[in-house]
This record gives sequence, C-alpha cells and structure tokens, in this order.
Amino acid sequence: MSITIYPIPRLLATNPYLDLLYAPFAAWPDVQIARQPFAQTLRHGLLHGGQRVLHWHFFDELTQQPNQAATALRSISFIALLRLLALREAKLVWTAHNLEPHELRYPQWAQRCYQAMAQAAGQIIVHSQPAAQLLDQRYQVATKTQVIAHGSYIGVYGEAWEQAAARKHLQLTPEGFVALNLGTLRPYKGVELLLEAWSAELGRLLIVGAAKDQRYAEQLQQQATNPSITLRPQFIADSLLPAWFAAADVVVLPYRKTLTSGMLLAALSYAAPVVAPDLPPVRELIRDGENGFLFEVNNAASLRAALQRAAAHPDRQALRQNALQTVQALDWGQIANQTAAVYRRLFEKPA
Repeated sequence: MSITIYPIPRLLATNPYLDLLYAPFAAWPDVQIARQPFAQTLRHGLLHGGQRVLHWHFFDELTQQPNQAATALRSISFIALLRLLALREAKLVWTAHNLEPHELRYPQWAQRCYQAMAQAAGQIIVHSQPAAQLLDQRYQVATKTQVIAHGSYIGVYGEAWEQAAARKHLQLTPEGFVALNLGTLRPYKGVELLLEAWSAELGRLLIVGAAKDQRYAEQLQQQATNPSITLRPQFIADSLLPAWFAAADVVVLPYRKTLTSGMLLAALSYAAPVVAPDLPPVRELIRDGENGFLFEVNNAASLRAALQRAAAHPDRQALRQNALQTVQALDWGQIANQTAAVYRRLFEKPA
C-alpha cells in the first residue's frame, strides 16, 4: 500500500521550497504527494483510512491573529485538531523552519501551539544540527528529530548575471561597494538595525522588497534618511532576483532570530556573499571572511564592523566563488530521498 503525503501548506507564494522538495517524488510510486487545499487535506486526514501523512511546514497563519481572543480560539482549535488527527491514526511530520512565529503577537499561545505540534508529530525535520539542538532545548524532541539539509536554489530563478550587466540593467552606478537587503520587509528581519548601522562611507545600500505591513514600510522610510540608502518597498519578480544578487557585493541579513533562512541559501546559490548574524544555524554555513561576514545579533556596531570588513575585502571574486561552493552539494534529489525515508519510517513495524 502506498503512503499519501499531504503537505501543509500545499504551496508557498514567495518561495519554491515545496516545489523543489516534492518534485523528485514522482520517481517513487510508493509515496504519493497530494498537494490539496487545506480543507480537503483535513477531510482526508480525519475521514479517510490508509497510510497517510500530514506534513506540516508552516501553521502560524492558522493560529496567530491580531486579536487576542481570536488567537486563543484558533490556538485551542488547532491543538484539538492535532489530537483528533492522532485519534484518527493519521501520521504527522513537522519540518521546524522556526522555533516560534516570526510575528510573535501572543507568545503564550504560540508556545502552546508549537509545543503541541512537537508532541503530536511522529517525526520532526530540521535543516541543521544546530537547529536540532535549539529545537530540543525548547521542546525536548531529540529522539524523533531528523537533520535533513535545506536544498540550494542554484539556477532556480534563472541564469546568473555578470555584475556589470546587472548594475546596468537595474540602473545602478557601475562602481563602488553595494550592499543589498532583499526580501519581504518584516520586523524580525532587523532592517532597522541595518539602517542604524549603515554609514555612507561604505558605499550604497539597497533595501528592496514588498512590505507585509504598510505601516512598517512607512516606519522604515522615516528612518532611511541617509542619501546613500535606497529603500524600494515593492515586490520583486523571481526572474529579477539573479540580477539583484549579481549587482550586490554582499547581501545583508540583519535578522534578530533565525532557524533556517531561505534568503541566505538563495544568495549563496547566486554566488552572493552574505552578512548575517552569528547564530549557530548561520555559523554552520558562513565562514567569516571566506563566504560572508558574521556580526553579533542585535548589535549595530558589530554589524557596521562586518560591513566594513566586507567593503574592504581584497578579493570579492573569491568571496563569490566560496559562496557558491558552499551550497553546490545541497541536492534536492538526495534531500527528497531522505524525506521519503522519514515518511516510510512512520509505518515500519517494530522488530
């Protein structure tokens, strides 16, 4: 009997992660991927029999709401749903992309939901050994946690560009140091810290990406008064991402917290060195001065020093080569194979 996998959510609007993960499964007839609307997935999970797995990737949108009463009601319903799925003998897998919601409106309810997921999941996937340790420290789940790397984005958004051509296409000056912050503008990403740390003496700072909250974009606009800073709170098409990565000398990720960063991997996949916080999951990928530069979390002076090291680096081409080399072995076929093994393990009979 084949195993049916129901990913939740079924797709990610701004990230091809799920497409890349599940594409190789077409070669394995014993594991079927059913990417269906959420209501249909729950119906199959609760009402159907057979070997079925609900693979949870993200669930914050289901539980965290602006209103506290709504968050409480949704969180209680979510926890009850997990218990009901277990009673119906549906297997659960959780890929822990985060330790907690990015927009942490009501921490006590977030903690309850994440703890419930940690308990309900038969297997938990994380993308690095440091992430596994952090998850276990928070939720005590070491015995059922599997480390499976996050794949690369090499070529996913199109061919890489040469820097001169990219800067010309994006109407940027051809010379000088350019730092780029790219992606959806959200408070946990620490853009305010970057604005505080930036100095015009470094060169040019580009902050590009749509804002999830327009009020937050306006707040950043008020802070971005330095004439060497360009803030473009607008959506960037996937096809233009290679040009932006090529135009920059470094991609700056001033995150306040992170367990896994798709943008970090995307930047490295397009040979863009990164400036990133010195957190254990980041440190597993980034070697200071070789393929990027590390700074102390939430420390503007440390971030400024990392940017200064990046701007003064004598061999930017070597940085780019090292950045790309970091992710070249992160193959989606191998990652899918390891993920399929997790699914199969759920249905193995004890010896």
